[in-house]
Amino acid sequence: MIITTLIQTVSAMLPTAPPAPPALPAPPIMTSNIVERGFGGATAAERYVVDVDVRADGAVVWTGSLRVASNAAASFRRDQTEAEENDCGVRAGYRSGVQTGFSLQLRPTRVDEADSGVAVMLRWTRPGTGQCPVQASTRTVEMNDAVRLKAGETVTMKGDGGLVVKLHRRP
Repeated sequence: MIITTLIQTVSAMLPTAPPAPPALPAPPIMTSNIVERGFGGATAAERYVVDVDVRADGAVVWTGSLRVASNAAASFRRDQTEAEENDCGVRAGYRSGVQTGFSLQLRPTRVDEADSGVAVMLRWTRPGTGQCPVQASTRTVEMNDAVRLKAGETVTMKGDGGLVVKLHRRP
């Protein structure tokens, strides 16, 4: 009995644990295959492949295919930095390196209920002219434009620096 009383007394003096926090609600379920179109209700996302050919002064900058959907953009990016082809010697403030880069994003657009297109965001970086620049010299061309692009159609876009972008939407 003395032991029981002692245990009860010691137990009463110990701090008690706080109650457990309430459980969090379940996260919402996200779907990516339904797209709202005006007041007509939900429709399935339109998916298609765009073949892309990018050239500058006749040389291929990038060629490939990107899959887009009416609710999802597609993109490609490539960056490269490497040493100069020739040794320029060591000079204060000189960074020896050649930089090239290419990035492309295709974002579907809706012109109206019957006509769709694609917004093109393109950036192309190449080495600057001249030998052994004081700082790593680059030239950049950027294109941000949108075009109508129906199934089976090919569209050609022209930009600065001799840049030509050809888009073909597969049927």
